[in-house]
Amino acid sequence: MKIVHLYNPYGAAHQTPTKIVIHAMAEYVFFEDKYIHAPEFLKTQSYSVHAIAAPDGTVYRCRNDDEGAYHARGFNAGTLGIEVLLSGKHNNTSFEQHIKTPYITDAQYTATVEQCREWMHLHNITEIVRHSDLSPGRKVDPGNGFPWKQFLFDLRRHHE
Repeated sequence: MKIVHLYNPYGAAHQTPTKIVIHAMAEYVFFEDKYIHAPEFLKTQSYSVHAIAAPDGTVYRCRNDDEGAYHARGFNAGTLGIEVLLSGKHNNTSFEQHIKTPYITDAQYTATVEQCREWMHLHNITEIVRHSDLSPGRKVDPGNGFPWKQFLFDLRRHHE
């Protein structure tokens, strides 16, 4: 797993993680009449996440595990968030359509499993949720195109 440190300053100074939240967002987000790369888009909105899994399998580490991040309104405290990037440029409509069908690359899937497995081991975490589980009706990510049951199976299998 290739890791690139891309620090984002937005978030609480300290936390003890007990849960992992899986997100998805476009690799390039349409904002103010232009496309912005996801890590920069998060900063423009004063949002953050602990890690971002790119389609090529690179994991961008944006916050330290013991720091909070602004990734799941109302559920930021005690959570580690990872964004799985949907390849390409998307607005909200195209993003929501594309996450209904398989979108995660093999390299990205492996990197996401490895990052989450590392967190589970380091922090004794057993609870992994989707963003949509925390905010049903408001959030739809990571969507039906994310292999959720297989992902949970692979996490448990590798974590034992």
